[in-house]
Amino acid sequence: MTNKIGNQLRGLAIYQTIGGSLGIAFTVVVMLQGDTILTQQVLRASLLAAALFVFSIICGSQLFRNPQRGLRLSLVNQVLQVVYFAFGAYGFQYVAGLRVGFGFDMVGSWTFKFRLALSSFQFDFGTDTGQKFIGINLLALFLIFWIESLQDKVKPKV
Repeated sequence: MTNKIGNQLRGLAIYQTIGGSLGIAFTVVVMLQGDTILTQQVLRASLLAAALFVFSIICGSQLFRNPQRGLRLSLVNQVLQVVYFAFGAYGFQYVAGLRVGFGFDMVGSWTFKFRLALSSFQFDFGTDTGQKFIGINLLALFLIFWIESLQDKVKPKV
């Protein structure tokens, strides 16, 4: 493995580790602020968020230990972040790192939106938020293509 590929793997590992760590920190801060009523549904969503953020940290650490496995896990992590949506009572947004996204807000009329986010999570199931939007995280999409090219360059040792 060349030095350039090693640096790229390190950069991706650091990005995913910091993104996951920020996500956990933000989740804890939101839970401790007192604005959120701790119901069973909120606790479940928080545990799901924490699990996804821990997964991002695991992806980063695996890139240091086993680059091939780390790249496979990182690919899954980024695929989970590509599409974000909310339609009535159902919604999903997951970002471990940075989201540079564009999409359409469909409340009232179709409005084109550009959105930035830093390590965030939203999961709606059965709770009508009144939101209707769909978007694509361009950074996650770029990272998917980049990870696939890195997979071709990181070959197993025979």
